[in-house]
Amino acid sequence: MHTATITSIQQASPSVKIFQLDYGQQPFRYLAGQWIDLYANVNGKTEVGGYSMTSSPHQSGSGIELAVKSSTRHPVTRWLHEDAKIGDTVRISDGQGVFVYQPEMSHRVVLVGAGVGVTPLISIFRYIAAAVPQTDVTLVYSIPDADEYLFQADIEALSQQPNCHHLITLTQPDAKWQGRSGRIDAQLLREAGMSDDTLYYLCGPQGMVEDAGAVLTSIGVPASRIIYEKWW
Repeated sequence: MHTATITSIQQASPSVKIFQLDYGQQPFRYLAGQWIDLYANVNGKTEVGGYSMTSSPHQSGSGIELAVKSSTRHPVTRWLHEDAKIGDTVRISDGQGVFVYQPEMSHRVVLVGAGVGVTPLISIFRYIAAAVPQTDVTLVYSIPDADEYLFQADIEALSQQPNCHHLITLTQPDAKWQGRSGRIDAQLLREAGMSDDTLYYLCGPQGMVEDAGAVLTSIGVPASRIIYEKWW
């Protein structure tokens, strides 16, 4: 367990805040795609919440980033959104979970996410962009509307690299949106590129993950090439 200090709080969208945590010189470890347990003092009681990291383990410095969607039902999430301040301290575990990418796993990766489910995927996307130029990666990201497009500037900047690509679709587009609309379907997943060694990472609401998994199976992707992050 490590002590970390909140060094930045940013309102990234109407429903999501981004937090930067600094753990100093402690030997904190994680892999791209992993999550942490975060312990906070809420009304005099220690509460815990699990959050995927959005930062890349390749980055320099002594900090990690979390993107947290608001919730009035979860004590730590509610505290982060309503009460947490820069300078507050929390306790965090090392990185956990098997929803990870490492270079030896494949040199072709498609990251499929919806809403705040993009959080572990952006960690993998950033990691590949920074440290694994030999891997080709495509982020397929479904969002309800343009206001909830998390990490837009970073995604577009990283996609200037020849090995990084993104496909964004809105399920509730307005008249200003000029890009793709609709849910993630077989056509969009085919457009992301298919090969015998492609690894597919799925993260988001239960229905989206199950539907995307079924679509991939229907177009011939073996189950062994599909990796799920399930939050339910």
